[in-house]
Amino acid sequence: MEQITRTRKAVATMANQLRKLGYSLSNAFKTAWRRIKEGMTVRVQGVTFDNRQKLLQFIAQRKPSDLTTYLRRDRANTFDKYAVAVVIGIQGVGYAHIGYLPKGLSQSVAVVLDAGMELKAGMQIIGGYEQKETYGALLNIAV
Repeated sequence: MEQITRTRKAVATMANQLRKLGYSLSNAFKTAWRRIKEGMTVRVQGVTFDNRQKLLQFIAQRKPSDLTTYLRRDRANTFDKYAVAVVIGIQGVGYAHIGYLPKGLSQSVAVVLDAGMELKAGMQIIGGYEQKETYGALLNIAV
């Protein structure tokens, strides 16, 4: 029962934010339900900033069982008031900030996080096959 209540609250919160972004009420709820029910797979943004390529290379060498993915609000971000940081916990090492959710998605996810709801996230490193190719990360988000 608690899971159902949490899911409904996440959908309503996300739909309200989508409504503020210009979606019709019907489309806002349909989009929010689809995002929550099916989950979302997105590319992490900002992975080439600072030393994040070295962090991603380091993370790619770790076992998936040693990694935990967190979505954290970044209220100190001066470029985006809805910024959601993607942080990877590496067992026995610490935490690494690897980037952000895309701006369009972060606006609806941020309000869910601000309401105190947890979102589950899984991450997969992509790229890095040749010397010139950069690393990236795909993020799977669900309630």
